Amino acid sequence: MKTAIVATGSELITGLVQDSNSSFLAENLSEFGFEPENILICGDQKESIKKTIDYAAQSADLIFITGGLGPTEDDLTKEAFAEVLNLNLIYSKAIEDNLKDIFCNHGSGMSSNNLSQAYIPEGAEIITNEKGTAPALKIEKENKIFYLLPGVPSELKYLFKNKILDDLKKKDKNRPLIREFNFIGIGESTLASELSKLDLNSNLKISYQAGKAEVKMRLKLDQNCSLNREEKNKVLDQSSAVIRSEFVDYLYGEDRQSIVDKVHELLIEKNIKIATAESFTGGLIAEILTEKAGSSKYFLGSVVAYNKKIKSKLLDIEAELLDRYGTVSRECVQTMAENAAEIFAADLTAATTGAAGPEAHEGKKAGTMFLALAFRGKLKIIELQKNYGRELNRYYASQVVLFEIYKLIKGSEEN
Repeated sequence: MKTAIVATGSELITGLVQDSNSSFLAENLSEFGFEPENILICGDQKESIKKTIDYAAQSADLIFITGGLGPTEDDLTKEAFAEVLNLNLIYSKAIEDNLKDIFCNHGSGMSSNNLSQAYIPEGAEIITNEKGTAPALKIEKENKIFYLLPGVPSELKYLFKNKILDDLKKKDKNRPLIREFNFIGIGESTLASELSKLDLNSNLKISYQAGKAEVKMRLKLDQNCSLNREEKNKVLDQSSAVIRSEFVDYLYGEDRQSIVDKVHELLIEKNIKIATAESFTGGLIAEILTEKAGSSKYFLGSVVAYNKKIKSKLLDIEAELLDRYGTVSRECVQTMAENAAEIFAADLTAATTGAAGPEAHEGKKAGTMFLALAFRGKLKIIELQKNYGRELNRYYASQVVLFEIYKLIKGSEEN
């Protein structure tokens, strides 16, 4: 289905607020074969909204309209939409009752203008919004489907994932077949170069999305391909097997789960206790490991030993070792990991030391990083020379550590 997104709001036009809603919708719609032909942004003026909706509807069969569903005077999306489609606005007692319940549960009074949210275009299906006061709406008319969504990003994402996505999946008879791969430790250009050397089917379309310290790659065969569905699946399965084999050192997943999600699940599933000993990452790995609910089941603690004396005192590293090899060294990071394992009685410890930048440290140039993982008596040390700047150096190291944790645990399953 031809798809369009309309984002309303003067704050988007002026640049005061970034249009994250359209990015979210476009990415998620594309995954299910509904690739937007247009993303349109307009202000809060009713005539502007009407013209933009009308333009979108002329070329698209599935239209998402975001923003302008609230109770204030500049929330005019429903009114504008109804005028474009020649629909009456009708009052919904169900929405009124829901609004009263929301304000009652919050222990606050409801202003009369909140009831403006109870007016909806005739024939609209109400999609209850448990995260806010403005419900989403679905309207089907003249073989077109419209979704009106609140502009608050958290509400829009919740409604799309929990209320709309299942409905869209029913319309996937022309859905392109897609495989998604997630990589850490290899750059987009290097990945593309290496992929070009592989003998992959010429019907494949390959796209890349470079993120912060990782790359997503998609293989796609759409409905215009002459192969039948069974042949398409065979091509994708064969190509996926080649990619898994060739990029085993960099590939961490083939779904939409982040490396944090995967490590979180593995640590809980395998009942592994983990701790960190960090220098140049400054506790970043500990922060990432504890950002998800339930992390107390596996995370024991962290020593952030930035200073040489603190490394010696808290991590029990002999001064002679630090004087001989320096704090930015394989010897130092190995001892940090091993001693932290004893201090915390952890199954797995991750340690980092390095020169974050922008200047050299102890004669080691910026971007010199040493990472170590001690896992049930086994040790792995990684040396990196990747100078992306101070902030990204630290984040890059944290992602590599998470990936190495993932590989270590998965590898232990196979042994």
